[in-house]
Amino acid sequence: FKRFINFSQPETFNEKLQVRKIIDHNPLFTVAADKIASKDWVKSICSDIYIPRNLWIGSDTNDIESIDFSLLPRDYVFKANHTSQTIEIIRNNNHISQRKMIKLASKWLKHDQSSSLGEWAYKDIPRRVFIEEFLDFEGSAPDDYKFFVFNGRVEFIQLDSDRFINHKRNMFDRNWRDLNFEYSHEMKIPSPPKPIFLDEMIRISELIGENFDFVRVDLYFYNNKVTFGELTIYPGAGFEKFPCIELDKLFGKYWTSY
Repeated sequence: FKRFINFSQPETFNEKLQVRKIIDHNPLFTVAADKIASKDWVKSICSDIYIPRNLWIGSDTNDIESIDFSLLPRDYVFKANHTSQTIEIIRNNNHISQRKMIKLASKWLKHDQSSSLGEWAYKDIPRRVFIEEFLDFEGSAPDDYKFFVFNGRVEFIQLDSDRFINHKRNMFDRNWRDLNFEYSHEMKIPSPPKPIFLDEMIRISELIGENFDFVRVDLYFYNNKVTFGELTIYPGAGFEKFPCIELDKLFGKYWTSY
């Protein structure tokens, strides 16, 4: 952002994310960043949230040879648990070949997320590839609700919509007042109405967030149920730029441990 980080007295949200990477090695971060382990942990905290099912888990490319594709559903998702942007969506029985699956897994398992952007939480995750239940939102990209939880209280909500067509993003406070600024993507206009399930999502996010000084809880609403997406320890790796430093400071204000 063309300015030095204030490591001794960080003020902005992004400064505090960089400080977290360096000084805060809470072992719970490793659980939260693990796309497999986080599911079990969240279920132990909140039994009434829907968790997408794991259909198969493997620890290396040799395990892929044991997959019986005839037993898989028509739609599913092939993923890695220890990094981001590692996903292959399978629809309508259009299975990728075993050879391609092995090639993808080999590439994914070699990737070290912790070294590329300094995100410590990924360092000690046992690396796995897995097949996950596909959540069918009738062919459209689901609305993705991301709750910024500070010391067990939701302060801000990020809504990502139409991600695969014309990605829009709106930022709200906890009362669904649109904060009216663009954050890496254009805003949807008019502002999306407050969803009827928002209070339930806030309750679940705060129940999970009690265990962190800050965490972002990512949720969907699937088949009339609040559904787990993932836990985010370092949103944007601390490099997602707010339109002005005042907003960066506003989001940082509620993170009082640094």
